[in-house]
Amino acid sequence: MKNKIFSEKEISSENTEKLAYLSGFIVGDGNLGEGYIIRAVEENKDFIENIFSETFNEVFGRKPKIYFDKYNNSFVAYVHCKNIWEFLANEVGVETRTKSRTVKTPLLIASGSQRLKIAFISGIFDAEGSVILMKDSHHKNGYPRIQLKMCSSILVGEISSMLRIFGIMNKEYKYSTFSMIQINGKKQCKNFNDIVGFKHPVKDEKLRALL
Repeated sequence: MKNKIFSEKEISSENTEKLAYLSGFIVGDGNLGEGYIIRAVEENKDFIENIFSETFNEVFGRKPKIYFDKYNNSFVAYVHCKNIWEFLANEVGVETRTKSRTVKTPLLIASGSQRLKIAFISGIFDAEGSVILMKDSHHKNGYPRIQLKMCSSILVGEISSMLRIFGIMNKEYKYSTFSMIQINGKKQCKNFNDIVGFKHPVKDEKLRALL
């Protein structure tokens, strides 16, 4: 493995944003598992191979291995590396426990710049966000909705607040087993697309088609 970094001060500003994006995706649909294994899970092969894995390699100098999990119909990218695992856990602040209801924004992101927060949120939405065409009696042709659904009400609340600071109006809902953010209508969905955006090819294409 290339010992490329493992101190935040040694990462370029561009790669720090990529690190924030990776952290968002891992928080949303991955984990720092036992045995110093970093995982990311995704149904779309193009995304996991050409976006997540390439970005990971650019930041850490290590390309994840990928296998198909037929039981969950998903691709899993993983790296077994103590240095990277400890960097993400200790320097970035990605939580290692599996209590998804208590997950918060990693400290490096929460205390970082707006650009870091935007990159982190982009990773979260690529992992757990969805794009939906909504229709009702007042909108016969429909309107776009971007939705984020997660178990952690803490993290959803933090993301909702950050989006508002960026000028992206949204609605936050809390239920017994999950919490949700909804961004409704072309204006606010366009704001999201212009400020945050999706890197995920399917979600990006669907949103652009609705705008």
